[in-house]
Amino acid sequence: MKARERKTKIVMFFLCALLLTGFLSAIPVCMGGDHEESWKHYAKRGDRRGDGILGTVSGRGHDKGNETTGQIVAWSLAAANLTVALSLIIAGVKQFAPIGPEVRSSLSRFNAAQKKYLMRFHYILNPLILILAILHWTLSRCRSTALPEWGLLTMSAVVALGIVLKFKLCPKAFVRNVYKVHTQPVLFLLLISMLLIGHLSMD
Repeated sequence: MKARERKTKIVMFFLCALLLTGFLSAIPVCMGGDHEESWKHYAKRGDRRGDGILGTVSGRGHDKGNETTGQIVAWSLAAANLTVALSLIIAGVKQFAPIGPEVRSSLSRFNAAQKKYLMRFHYILNPLILILAILHWTLSRCRSTALPEWGLLTMSAVVALGIVLKFKLCPKAFVRNVYKVHTQPVLFLLLISMLLIGHLSMD
């Protein structure tokens, strides 16, 4: 049983690292692009890349993303959650990598220091980013897929749980469960997957 749990943790760690890398590198492009112009560009060239897997759910010119708000939301989201990403990576390295006690201790000190200086931005920026994300959604148009809306709802839930934890808005008996849900890697993977796939599915 312990061996199976260890394998599951290893898989979850690498999935988190993979999707996190894709999130930090790809979501600014995905959220900020003018999808309608990209489809017109492919149509003029006679390029059929839009007829692939993503093209089967595309709106054929019916989608349009607001580039300015998309770029702001994407980069701000990456910056505000950098401390969380670093904590996840360090925790994974400490648990799975064959490192000595000195390196492990150095990683712990670095993690404590980066949390001390960066976590305040995580608390402050994420609620503001959610407001910007809602603005981005109202200024955009997506008839191809509902994944961006589901991603926005999931993001709203995660931010709301964070606010509950920060300001202790729930009874002490529920704090531990709320924390588990807020820091759940599966929820994090689901959120990023919906945002990435949803925006890539738009034409």
